[in-house]
Order: sequence, then C-alpha cells, then structure tokens
Amino acid sequence: MYLPDMRDSILKINPLRGRSAIPTERETVMEQKNESKQKAEKAGESKLSPQESLMIPKHRFDCVNLCLKDTKEALIQTSAQADAQKIRIDELEKSLVESKVETILAQHRAKNLTAVKALIDFSILYLDHDGNVPKAEEQVLALKKSQHYMFEESFDTAYVLVPVKSGEPLHKSIINHININNRRVKK
Repeated sequence: MYLPDMRDSILKINPLRGRSAIPTERETVMEQKNESKQKAEKAGESKLSPQESLMIPKHRFDCVNLCLKDTKEALIQTSAQADAQKIRIDELEKSLVESKVETILAQHRAKNLTAVKALIDFSILYLDHDGNVPKAEEQVLALKKSQHYMFEESFDTAYVLVPVKSGEPLHKSIINHININNRRVKK
C-alpha cells in the first residue's frame, strides 16, 4: 500500500542493498504498528485492556484454522493410503505363501495340487524374515504319510528345468544342457 503523499516517510535506506527502496506492504504495516506501540509505551497508556491483549487477531485465527483443516485432511488421506498399502501387502504375502506351498507340493510330486492344497491349513502358515514358509514342509510331509495316494512314488528321479533359447528347438536345448552338465561332471 503506497501513498504518494507519504513518499518521504516511506523511502528509506535498505541496509542490504545500500540504496533507497520502497518497502513492501507488509513492511509498511509492521512499521506503522511498531510506531504506534512505541508511542503508546511512551505515553504510558495501553490501548488494549489486559483481556484484549490475550486475544488472537481474527485473521491469525482464521489462518491457523485453515492450516489445521488442511493438515487434518492430509492426515486422513495419508492414513487411508497406508491402510490400502497394508491390505495390498497382506494380499501379496498370502499369494507368496500359496506359491511357496505349491512349489513344495511340486517337489514332493503331488498328483493334484488343488486337491492337496485344500487339505493344507493356511491359517498357521506365514513368511519368515528370509522369505521361507517354516511349517509348510511339516504339513506336506504329514499329508504325504496320511494321504500317500495323493503323491507319486519317488524313484529318485531328478527333474531339471532346461533353459530354452528363443527360436531354438526344444531337443537341441536339452542336448546342449546335457552336454554342458557332462563337461562339468568330468572336470
């Protein structure tokens, strides 16, 4: 707020720039408030009663309320996002436990994965800090003893996943894999 008739009182030397500058509206208002306070102190009288001096100006109150409202909205939004993330993490852990159990069942040569999975108690299964499912192996072994007909008998046959290069016939990939492994065994 610049008033042309107060030009001389508004112009002052800015110590940071070393030249005359026009102060901002805020600086002008603050300067006027400080001057009025100094005059009141010199006169020995206070314009505000003790109760009024403890009150917060309305514009400051509105500003704080607006900030508080924004903060509450942000907090609610953040907590909703955190809840959604927790649900997503639980779903991912559950699917990881299921895939680990399926892997264990495949290693023990289950004939029907779906039927055997239905007999496993997933409520006690969990992921440990290493990403393993500690009690799954025990349950599968117990099922293998009690429901042996659901598993193929093992004849110490090892199944190997053979890496297949794209575009290469399967029989060539198997032959290459066998030759590479034979070379390693001979060394």
